[in-house]
Amino acid sequence: MLEARRLAGWLYLASLVASLPLTLALAMILRRSLGASLVADNLREGFDLGWYGEFAFKETGLGDSFGPWVTGILPVLENLEGLLGGEPPTGDWTLLLAGMVFLLVWAFFGGGIVDRYASPEEAHLRGRLFAKSGEYFFRFVRLLVISALFYAAVFRWVSQPLHRRVEDWTRDVTSEQTVVLLTLVVYLVVGVLLVLVSMAADYGKIALVVEQRRSALLAFLRGLRFVFSRPGKTFGLYALLLAVGLVLVALYAVVAPGPGQRVWWSVLLAFLVGQVYVVARIGLKLWFLSSQTVLFQSVEAPPAAN
Repeated sequence: MLEARRLAGWLYLASLVASLPLTLALAMILRRSLGASLVADNLREGFDLGWYGEFAFKETGLGDSFGPWVTGILPVLENLEGLLGGEPPTGDWTLLLAGMVFLLVWAFFGGGIVDRYASPEEAHLRGRLFAKSGEYFFRFVRLLVISALFYAAVFRWVSQPLHRRVEDWTRDVTSEQTVVLLTLVVYLVVGVLLVLVSMAADYGKIALVVEQRRSALLAFLRGLRFVFSRPGKTFGLYALLLAVGLVLVALYAVVAPGPGQRVWWSVLLAFLVGQVYVVARIGLKLWFLSSQTVLFQSVEAPPAAN
């Protein structure tokens, strides 16, 4: 059986390829802004807020995504806040395109990954990985679209209305504690719904492979039914793995350097720490799929394909 680190390596390489064009484009934007000025020398001594203020005022599009918040734990927290706050992914079209490419990469490898965990007795060579990935690719893409529609429904009809309602209720409230409490309740409701969609999508992927299903919609509904039929096991497993993920985020928050790097080795260290975190997240996602596949097969006898 292929070792998990090989799968993580392929996924990391694919994410690197997807992000490299954006990295080069942003580097050209920064080089154009800095030019031959003394600002570049100043930035070697620390982040220059004066230069950044002028840069942020002039730049739009991809350049607008650059700032001191792109280092350390801040991007993770910002994305989490936006997710629970009912803000759908926004930004420059190139960033959204890169995100779509990364999702398609996962959709491509998804069939091969689930097949590996669902058939541990088979000889899982590289050829089988790519063959199974290609076989299930379009089914996984359809499942990705269906999942995106459910996520959008949560944002559109649950998260945003609840946040507006909290804003209306607390407009004249003088106690900050009440506002925080109501906001946390909304975060909890939205978080549970997003987790439910995520679990249904994951078990839908597993159903596509294990039960040889062709309908992505029926596979998603199958995953949803599996979650509700065994809530203790499915939510318990998800909670356990989520706790591991939170520990990972906490460790990254502690060790991740901020924007104040002044020497080349500290810049290199910041880069390496970030890459280790990316690989760890990929490994955690693989752990999710492997554990969920084992759970699905341990309690479900595959029905006839449809």
